[in-house]
Amino acid sequence: NQCVNTEKSHYSGIVNGTIHVVAGGAGSHLSNFSQVTPKWSLYRDYDFGFVKLTAFNHSSLLFEYKKSRDGNVYDSFTISRNYRDVLACVHDGCEATTLAS
Repeated sequence: NQCVNTEKSHYSGIVNGTIHVVAGGAGSHLSNFSQVTPKWSLYRDYDFGFVKLTAFNHSSLLFEYKKSRDGNVYDSFTISRNYRDVLACVHDGCEATTLAS
């Protein structure tokens, strides 16, 4: 599959499928990047980092990319979906909790 939307900073619309995000830096110092940059690659970095996912409720998921050296957020986005049709008859009595900081 190939993304056909050219928007790089804000996308809004209906996505009828799975959203894939590729983020990784474990082998960042093993070799240089190829001189050819694929269309789907927006940013390249030689630093180590990790992704923190935070689910706020039944409809919002926050993605944050943090660098290991300082823990600061270098990229983030939220994926939201209106699940009213699915959750109309579901009761959830659990309080929102997280062990992440």
